[in-house]
Amino acid sequence: MTHQEHLIRKTIEYLDSQNWHYKLNEKRSNVIEMSMGVKSKLKSIRMLIVVEEAGIQSFGICPMNASADVYAQVVEFITRANYNLKVGKFEFDYSDGEIRYQAYLPCKDTDPGLKDIERVVDIPILMMQMYGDGLVKSLMGFGDPENDIKAIENK
Repeated sequence: MTHQEHLIRKTIEYLDSQNWHYKLNEKRSNVIEMSMGVKSKLKSIRMLIVVEEAGIQSFGICPMNASADVYAQVVEFITRANYNLKVGKFEFDYSDGEIRYQAYLPCKDTDPGLKDIERVVDIPILMMQMYGDGLVKSLMGFGDPENDIKAIENK
């Protein structure tokens, strides 16, 4: 068994321990897909977990893309959110307005424990939940990124 196959098995072991429903991508067997409910106005996010030889990368993808007229407001919001983050980051795709949260666990030559895998999988879910209401306000064009981030981070 390769190191990548071992990491896939451990990631699946973690997902199974949470009784989460997921599927392996039919074309890319190292990609795990699932939908996760979040306690925010987003309601749910799409999750992608990409397992490679060198590490595990997870993405929490916002269900709404930004329209061009709110790009500046959304980018300001995620830039302010990213400023003090320690694990992972929000990302914005200017080509289509996609917003996602990305976390990474380097695993080359290491065998991560289930707690490590839990962290890399759960962080995007928790961050989309924490910042989701403010993100929706910016996506709708009525948010104030500076004040919204202050309100979120001072709870």
